[in-house]
Amino acid sequence: MRTLHPINVSRSRLFHPKLTNLLNSTLFDCIVRVSLESNLKDIMGVFTFINEYTSPIPAARLFKALVLDSHNLIPKLMPQAIKSIDIIQGDGGVGTIKQINFIEGSQLGSMKNRVDEINEETFTYKYTMIDLNEKFESIAYEIKFELTPEGGSKNKMTSTYYTKGIVELKEEDVKEGKERALGMYRVAEAYLLQNPDTYA
Repeated sequence: MRTLHPINVSRSRLFHPKLTNLLNSTLFDCIVRVSLESNLKDIMGVFTFINEYTSPIPAARLFKALVLDSHNLIPKLMPQAIKSIDIIQGDGGVGTIKQINFIEGSQLGSMKNRVDEINEETFTYKYTMIDLNEKFESIAYEIKFELTPEGGSKNKMTSTYYTKGIVELKEEDVKEGKERALGMYRVAEAYLLQNPDTYA
């Protein structure tokens, strides 16, 4: 558990009673950075979470499976949750918008991701979740896969939540997204372990 260190608001127009609990709270199992920006109309909260995972799968294979071919692979591996992943704009590169369609009865019908960066040399992928609900303006993700001396990989995911107005972000607000990402990661990892020649 990491403690959230309060930022200095003594000389800022941002001081608000709700910030007292927000700036001195703790959040679960990750590193949290909170910064606040304002204009005359509203205040936007920016919450950053960093999670790291290790895997016996090399970085190049995970990158191919989870990034380059995820729209084909993930629906096949997770048919009980994901109906399809469709490219609705672009050619797969920067600026592409992908729509993830969940099966009927899911809490979410679909969600859209915009590709911001793909680097096949550094195994870095950045994308932004757009068209969200009234609480979030957007959620930006940066995923980096790194080789380890053992031949596997260390994988870091940074997620930044941009909220609309003053919002106290709680564990349940980000838990679903974290579990969804981890679920895809683990399913793909298991598939690659069982099929050592795939994406080699």
